[in-house]
Amino acid sequence: MAAGDVVIARDMPIDRHGLRLVTGTVTLDGGNPTPIALTMLASVDMAVVSMDGSVAPGADPVLVTSSVSGTTINVYAWKATTAGAGGNADLIASTNNARIVSFMALGVNKVEAVT
Repeated sequence: MAAGDVVIARDMPIDRHGLRLVTGTVTLDGGNPTPIALTMLASVDMAVVSMDGSVAPGADPVLVTSSVSGTTINVYAWKATTAGAGGNADLIASTNNARIVSFMALGVNKVEAVT
């Protein structure tokens, strides 16, 4: 996968009221944030992101976070630096463009829900 690529693993309706669950992965693009556009949803109610893999992540990135804007999940990656006060690590924006991040989003289906 190339940087910024989004792979949808599951896309399924949850209930008859129009909730939909979308899961997949994205490869960080080196910018902060890396966007995941979920155009199949009318809105994203919540999202969860985590680094994929079974080995320690190393120093870049050490953490991923997210924020939702409309139907886009913005994934933020953070790396450690020792530039903090007293030599303590501070987190700054990562430039990693290879780490795979898993995501799960719950939102409203774009198609009008059946009631």
